[in-house]
Amino acid sequence: MKTTLLRVSGLLLFWIALASPLAAQEAPALRLDLNIPALRLVVYEGDKVLRSYGVAVGKAGHDTPLGDYTIDHAEWNPWWRPPQGREWTRGKENTPPGLNNPMGRVKLFFAPLYFIHGTPEAQSIGSPASHGCVRMRNADVIELARLVHEHAASGVSARDIDRILARPTNTRAVHFQRPVAVAIHYTPVVIEEGVLKIYPDIYGYNAIHSESVYQALMAAGYSLNGVDRNAVQEVLARASRNKKAAFSAPVAEIFPTVALASSGADR
Repeated sequence: MKTTLLRVSGLLLFWIALASPLAAQEAPALRLDLNIPALRLVVYEGDKVLRSYGVAVGKAGHDTPLGDYTIDHAEWNPWWRPPQGREWTRGKENTPPGLNNPMGRVKLFFAPLYFIHGTPEAQSIGSPASHGCVRMRNADVIELARLVHEHAASGVSARDIDRILARPTNTRAVHFQRPVAVAIHYTPVVIEEGVLKIYPDIYGYNAIHSESVYQALMAAGYSLNGVDRNAVQEVLARASRNKKAAFSAPVAEIFPTVALASSGADR
């Protein structure tokens, strides 16, 4: 009888542990990764890619800031309040929420005066066009904000968001119990699924050079033993011929003697 009670107690404790908030927090965390030259925001759940969005970033001279940040709150149907003391905001007035508001339908705060937000200027997506913020199409940023709310313990349900969106002139701020991580970096040379991509150096950081190619190869799991230095220079020359467009080519085509150093590498 005593043994049976111990087993029952053990099972009860096991199921209580599974249902506890601590166990729930062990689910893969949501995180955002923005590579500025690629003009693309990637959403991860743990190591799994959930979404990938085209964005607009800050134009040269109004660079989107690099670094590691967190999104700790959102504002639905936001006002646009032009920052004071800026040349580009001279003569601009506060704009109330609405379908043509410069902030779009929602903005996600990641740094003081910098947001990921919607925009009525959908044609700007895929270019450096803002004054430092990250712009997204309204449909995309709404989808992203829904994901953030789901993972950040916002206390706001999908139905609540539907009601907020149905009243585009009513502003609603939401604070998150579990902030979502955002990494913003400047990596113009990358390898994705076995393809070398060289994006334009939009901020003129002089970040495209031989070392950036070697770093991209190593990051993707390739050995540098078979790298032809002349081939590296040829690739850089080809990429520089059109500074406004991304260059891409399969690694196996441009570096036929380069092998993967491990089976877990990016193929």
